[in-house]
Amino acid sequence: MRIGKKKSCTAGILMAALLLAGCGVGAGQAQAEEERPGEAVINTPVKEEEPGREVSYSLWNAYWNLEGVEAQTDELAAYVKNVNFFAAYYDKDDTAFIPQATTDFFAANGEDYKKRGWNRYLTVVNDKINEDGSSSLKSPDLLYRLFEKEEVYKAHADSLITLAKEAGYDGLEIDYENIRKDNKLWEYYMNFIAYLYDRCTAEGLLLRIVIETNINADKIPWVKGPVYSVMCYNLYGSHSGPGPKADHEFLQTVMNKMKYVPGTVDYALANGGFDWGKDGSVVSLTTKQAEMLMAEHEVSYKVDESGAKHYSYQDESGVSHEVWYGDQETLEQWMKWLQDGGNWDYSIWRLGE
Repeated sequence: MRIGKKKSCTAGILMAALLLAGCGVGAGQAQAEEERPGEAVINTPVKEEEPGREVSYSLWNAYWNLEGVEAQTDELAAYVKNVNFFAAYYDKDDTAFIPQATTDFFAANGEDYKKRGWNRYLTVVNDKINEDGSSSLKSPDLLYRLFEKEEVYKAHADSLITLAKEAGYDGLEIDYENIRKDNKLWEYYMNFIAYLYDRCTAEGLLLRIVIETNINADKIPWVKGPVYSVMCYNLYGSHSGPGPKADHEFLQTVMNKMKYVPGTVDYALANGGFDWGKDGSVVSLTTKQAEMLMAEHEVSYKVDESGAKHYSYQDESGVSHEVWYGDQETLEQWMKWLQDGGNWDYSIWRLGE
C-alpha cells in the first residue's frame, strides 16, 4: 500500500492501535519482560514513499500472550507481509519443539493468513529447558553444541526444516541471540546459515535471520540470501541507566552497520520503556503502564530529542524514579529517520494485549 495514495487523511496515517508488549526470545515470559519490554501503538510511517517502495510489516505473535492478536493483525492488514509465530525452542535433549499455544494459534489462523498472501514463519530461538526444569535463555552454549561440528549443524538444519514443513509454515526465522562479538561463534553460525539457506531454497521455504546490534558487523562472514532483521531497541534498558530505547544517533549507527549485510534488511521496533529507581531497581513498563504511573503520581512528561518521553516521580517510600518510554508518536519519529536512510521494511515486536 502506498502512503498518501489510498488514504485521504494527512500523510495517509493508519490509525491502528496495536498493543505490542514486551520482548525477547524466551522459553518463558520472564525473558520477554526483561529483554524486549514495551507496549506499542503502530502507525504507518508519515513520510511519503519513494517511487516503487512500499512499507511492509512483519508481525510477531508470542505464545504466552495471544489475546487480541487477530484484531490487531486485521488493523494492519494492508501493510502486512509476514506473520512470525514465536517461537520454537529447545528441550533438555537440545531438540526444538513448538509450544502448544503456537500450534493452536497457527491452526486457527494460518490458513486465513495464507489466503491473504502473507508469509507464515516459524521463529526458532536459542532458549532451552534444562533437565532440572530451569531454563537457559539465549544460550551461547547451546549454539556451540549445535554448530561446532559440521555433521551436527547439518542435522540440526534438516530437523528445523522438517519441523517447519510438517507444521505447514512457509518459512523459518532463526532468532539466535547473545552471540555478541564472539567471532568464532559467528563463523560457526554463518556456516550453519549457509547450509540452512541452501536447504530451505531446495525445500521451498523462506528464511529470515534476526540479529542484534551489539555486533562487529564488518567482521562477520555474512551469507547472501536470507532476509536479516535487526533489533533497533534497548539502547537503554535493564542493562544501563535511564534513557530512550532508541535515538537518531543509535538508528544511524545501526543503519551504518547494516551496510555490511548483504541483501534485504528490515528494522525491528518496539515501544514501552523502563522505570529506574534511585535504589537500583529497574522495572520494564508497557506504554499504558508508564502513562498510568504518570497519572497516579500527577506528573507530566517531557519529550526528548530522541522522540521518547520521560518523567520523574517519588514513590511512597520516598525513593526517586526516572521513567523513559515510547509511544505512537515516538515510533513514527523512529520510522521517519529509518526511511530517511531508505529503509521501508519493519518488524514489529509484538502483538498481544
